[in-house]
Amino acid sequence: MSKNIINSLSLAALALPGLMQDAHAGRAEETYNADILYGHYAESNQRMSVDIVNVSASAPIGKAFTLAVDFVSDTMSGASPMFNMKDQNGQVKQILSGASITEQRYAGVASLSYALEDVTLNFGGGVSSENDYQSGHFNTGLSWDLNKKLTTLNISASVAFDEVSPTGYNYTKSKTSQQYLLGVTQILDKHSLVQSNMTFSYQNGFLSDPYKLVFVEGGGVQSDARPGKKFQWGWLTRYARHFQDLNDAALHADYRFYIDDWGIQAHMVELQWQQPIVDEWIIMPRFRYYTQNQADFYQSVFNTQNVGSVHSSDYRLAGFGTLGGGVKIMKSFQLNGFVKDIKLQAAFDYFDRKASYQIGGNNQGSFDNFSFYMVTASVNVKF
Repeated sequence: MSKNIINSLSLAALALPGLMQDAHAGRAEETYNADILYGHYAESNQRMSVDIVNVSASAPIGKAFTLAVDFVSDTMSGASPMFNMKDQNGQVKQILSGASITEQRYAGVASLSYALEDVTLNFGGGVSSENDYQSGHFNTGLSWDLNKKLTTLNISASVAFDEVSPTGYNYTKSKTSQQYLLGVTQILDKHSLVQSNMTFSYQNGFLSDPYKLVFVEGGGVQSDARPGKKFQWGWLTRYARHFQDLNDAALHADYRFYIDDWGIQAHMVELQWQQPIVDEWIIMPRFRYYTQNQADFYQSVFNTQNVGSVHSSDYRLAGFGTLGGGVKIMKSFQLNGFVKDIKLQAAFDYFDRKASYQIGGNNQGSFDNFSFYMVTASVNVKF
């Protein structure tokens, strides 16, 4: 089931160093836009790799409407961690699935926005399909300009309905997800702005991973079993500063705090520098650090005394940190014909995931440490 990895790759591609768009009501684009993006994600030690192709387009309709569509096709292959166990020396080691896993996913999203003078309304939805996972969602949002367009309030809500029919099992499980966002963007002066968003999420239903197991000393392996409900809260704050004297360079600084009722608390810090050089080339290096503590019901290996009815050895629920960064380059071509602008972008990012990078450290060892990289390339055309 590739949903988690694909979402991570898609978000990572969107979060690669680039221009942080100012949030304002009213139509943002008066042109037709088309984007094509290719991304490749790969983990060390012949673990999972993902190839993703994303095609999107937007078009103004009349004086106030904008229609946007987005299509994603991605392929995941490789070996995935299944559970952990101890070797003859008492050291924990990770057991991987066979390297023959191959999954394909297709997803489509459409949205329609309506722009008034100070308010923009947005409505959308989408579907995602793979051999063992089906998902559909609906969303709506509002942006409201205040204070002579120096302040913008953003409100959005979405609901998703998922069904999982795991390969090799004779059942179908479902879950529902709700997410709400409340944000504000404030222009501080002509060279800087700050944006702060709070998100609240609630999931209900089948939240376990049917392909993950736990090893119980003296009891063999058992299925992954997680709570049937999950509440999440996140707070992301972004600051952007323009330096006109440095050839219009810009500094972007992000901090995100996350907490959920599974016991996970996480922090993320990201810094990126946007530097125009020559002939409208822009280079954007970035640095990112992420840390989280483990879920309340996570153990690398269980025993008959602590296994309980809720348990997981999924490495994504462990305590760990991720350290890395990358660089993105961008080039724009201004044209005067039918095509008004072409923007080319390419990026490379490399990250190292280790238990020892967690704030405060942990004693889980290095059995689930790995590194991964991402390569993306995209073309944007405006008509």
